[in-house]
Amino acid sequence: MTSDALTRDSAVPVAGVRALVGVQLYVVAAYLAGAVVPYLWAPRAYPPTWSWIVPGWLLGVPGFYVALLGPVFAIAVAATAVAQLRLRRNVPATLYRWCVAAAVLTVAHAVFTLTPLGQTIAAFVAD
Repeated sequence: MTSDALTRDSAVPVAGVRALVGVQLYVVAAYLAGAVVPYLWAPRAYPPTWSWIVPGWLLGVPGFYVALLGPVFAIAVAATAVAQLRLRRNVPATLYRWCVAAAVLTVAHAVFTLTPLGQTIAAFVAD
């Protein structure tokens, strides 16, 4: 095989990597919106329903399930983020920077879910 054939055969689908980065960032944003923000907001009265219904359905409901799945799901997402860092030479530089950012955020999310505060937030969400 020629080097061109090897390059063509080992090409990484950039759209797939973008989608994976998007899912990883969405998981972190949903966790923040569905678990951390309500935990921090808990002692106060909630805002009017009309102001949080759309963000609640887009981020809060998935964030509720992300918080309930806890460290197992967070570690799986972080592992995929770290695994995709091996694609350094096969993706554009800008996309690789997004991969690094997603890996940092998902690993931080996974580590946070293992802390006592993260477990307290998960118990708060489950309650």
